[in-house]
Amino acid sequence: MMKHKWAISHIILLILALASILYWLFLTMLYGTLTFLNLFLYGGCLLLFFVLFVHWKGIVLHTHVPLLYLRLGTVLLIASFSGFILTESMIIYSGYHESEAFGDTIMVLGAGLIDGDQISLSLSYRLERAYEEYLKHPDSMILVSGGQGEDETISEAAAMKQWLVEHNVPADQILMEDRSRNTSQNFAYSLEVLQQHDISSRRISLVTNRFHMKRAAYLAEYNGFEIACKPAKDLAFAQICQYTRECFGLWRAYLFHY
Repeated sequence: MMKHKWAISHIILLILALASILYWLFLTMLYGTLTFLNLFLYGGCLLLFFVLFVHWKGIVLHTHVPLLYLRLGTVLLIASFSGFILTESMIIYSGYHESEAFGDTIMVLGAGLIDGDQISLSLSYRLERAYEEYLKHPDSMILVSGGQGEDETISEAAAMKQWLVEHNVPADQILMEDRSRNTSQNFAYSLEVLQQHDISSRRISLVTNRFHMKRAAYLAEYNGFEIACKPAKDLAFAQICQYTRECFGLWRAYLFHY
C-alpha cells in the first residue's frame, strides 16, 4: 500500500475533528446531555472519516478541486463566518447588558430537567438569579414558564416552583405556565396565564441565561411584552456549544418568530 504524506490541509481538518469529538466527550462527562452537543460528536466523526479517506486516497484538496469551486467555497465560507461573528456579537452584547429597570412580574424561562424531575445546573442559575430579583422586590409575582418534555416526569414549571417554594417564596406568589415546548410558546402561553390572573401589565423582568437572552428578548417583545433583562450566568465550559447553537436559534427566530 502506498503511503501518502500528510498535507497541511489534512492535518488541520484532523485536528478540528479530534477537537470536536474531545469537546463532546468532556462536556458529556461534565454536564451530561446538552441540546446541540451531539452535533459536535457527529460532525467530528464525519470530518474524521472524510480526512482519513482523502488521506488514504492521496487526495490533496487544493490540487483536486477546480479553482472556480475553491473560490466560490472561499466566498461562501467568508460570508457565513462574517454572519456568524456578527450574530454572536449581538448575542454576547445582549447577555452582558442587563436593564436597571424592574418589571412588574419576574419571568423565569425553563430548561431541560435531569433524570426527569431534577433541576439542571443551567436552570439553577436562572432560578438563583430570579430569587435575587425577588429578594429586591419581595411583593412581586414570579412566573415560571416551561412544559414537560418527552423525557421528563414533571413539567419544568412544576420543578421550578418547587425550587422556589423550598427557598421560602410563598406559593401564592408563583404563577405557572406549564404547556410551552419552546421559547416562542413560553411567551405566548405566559400571556394567557397573566390574563387568567387579571394581570394587565406586560412589564416583566426576564430571567434566562446570558447566551439565551438575545433570542428570548426578541421573542418576548414580538409577543407584546416590555422587558427588563436580568441575565443569569452560563455554564462555564459549555459556552462554545451553547453560543454556537444560539446563533442558529436567533436566525430562526428572526425568520419564523419561533
